[in-house]
Amino acid sequence: MVRERLYSGFLVYDLKQTPEDFQVEEIIDPTWLTKTGRWTIFRLRKKGWNTIDALLRIARESKLQLSQIGYAGKKDRHAETLQFISCELPLQVPKELSSVLKLETVGRCERPLSPEANFGNRFRLTLRNLQEKEFPLLEENIGTVSRIGFVNYYDSQRFSRFHPEFRLPILQYFRKEYELCLRLFLTETFAGEKKQARDRKKKLQAEWGNWPLCEKLSGTKLEAGIFSALKRERNISPETFAKRMESFPEEELLMALSSFQSLLWNEFVSGLLFQEAESGVFIKTKTGPLFFPPDSLLSAVGLDRNIQVPGYPGIKNLEYSKNEMSMLDSVLSSWDLDSNCMDRSPFPKIRMHAFDRRLRVVPDDFETGKLEEDELNPGRKKMLLSFRLPAGTYATMLVKRLLLRAKPEHKKTQSDFGLISTP
Repeated sequence: MVRERLYSGFLVYDLKQTPEDFQVEEIIDPTWLTKTGRWTIFRLRKKGWNTIDALLRIARESKLQLSQIGYAGKKDRHAETLQFISCELPLQVPKELSSVLKLETVGRCERPLSPEANFGNRFRLTLRNLQEKEFPLLEENIGTVSRIGFVNYYDSQRFSRFHPEFRLPILQYFRKEYELCLRLFLTETFAGEKKQARDRKKKLQAEWGNWPLCEKLSGTKLEAGIFSALKRERNISPETFAKRMESFPEEELLMALSSFQSLLWNEFVSGLLFQEAESGVFIKTKTGPLFFPPDSLLSAVGLDRNIQVPGYPGIKNLEYSKNEMSMLDSVLSSWDLDSNCMDRSPFPKIRMHAFDRRLRVVPDDFETGKLEEDELNPGRKKMLLSFRLPAGTYATMLVKRLLLRAKPEHKKTQSDFGLISTP
């Protein structure tokens, strides 16, 4: 018997109307800070820039390669963030960006900063455009989240390359559709990209296969190198396109593989929870539906644990129950993949490691302010939230649970769930 999926919308709210509405402060392991060491640790304050783009500009200004700068975590562009980076050599911020990128020396370390140094993040968020009449349900949700937490899903920021038809471009590589994978990497546009770049990529899509013309349309050295190599090939095979994928920076390929693992985790966990629950609701997200279980299930002892995100050394070596293995196989099968795809990384220099991730997260130091008049939305209210989360946990997913309109504890008819929307 197929169970009906009940979907919930959200209470009315806005987040990130200004960068100051979403403030993040990174926390690093204090044992990494030393008085001596080859690497200098800098505190980077940024506004309106994602981490990688900011580091690329800093590296260029400092006449260095991006690989020479270490960092503990990546931070969103639509935020005001404070994080730590490291380098053996001095770093400089371009003068024209001094108002949005600021560097401060804070200490030394014995090795470059990496995600291992990341203890988590402190968040200070402003929810805007709230309706006062909906505050009782918001208060109830705040009590629930502060007490039992929320499911530790990855949120949409993790999936910047998501495609409505092909899902993640890297999926095509796992399916051995190498040319499609390369075409998506080179020609698909993404949010925030300038019109000139979007128009050029549309031309590349139209002229795909005409390698001399594609080379002329290239906007980067990477593109020009790939199309030049394809132009010289006499006998192009699927493996030709696979080889060209290795031209992308390791950082970009690693992010693509991480997105693959994250999407797999989301669908795997959502499926497990839906299978176990007698009630609960789904929300619609960019990558597909995610299940929010009833509070009684979420607070169960069995969910207060880590579960492995699938990866190397392969699914057969992971500590999964028979039911978990069956669910993972089911998700991979729906993507036209089998479990062997996780036995090794598709790229020789990059490993797609399995790692532990909390199934449920309870925020630390969770505090809320009072409802106040929202100066950006007349007649509406705003409220301040502050809390601390482990590294890799998405504050926006916590907000989604806070603003959930339906109570997942109760079985309801479809008409009880109101409008379905994903802010």
